[in-house]
Amino acid sequence: MEVRGDIVKEMRIERAWTQAQLAELCDVNLRTIQRVENKGNASLETIMALCVAFDVKRQTLFKVPEITEVEPARQNPVKAYLFIFICGLVVGGGASTTILALL
Repeated sequence: MEVRGDIVKEMRIERAWTQAQLAELCDVNLRTIQRVENKGNASLETIMALCVAFDVKRQTLFKVPEITEVEPARQNPVKAYLFIFICGLVVGGGASTTILALL
């Protein structure tokens, strides 16, 4: 699972723990802690052990996807009026009635 390796490292340093000490607290290999901090990869068991060691909730360690702003699609008014015109013809109002409805 993807976790915030930078947060794990920051919390470890705040507590003045070495990677080896954190690995021992979590009952995992030193290499596991190194992988979590450097690449952000961790199993659910490792995440749970880290949460216990740091006394934090799981959400603290998970990566939150960035939300990017998306511009709304712009409608072409000519296409919209053409669509309304064709619908009016199909329904049977005739061209003159449909044109008046557009105005």
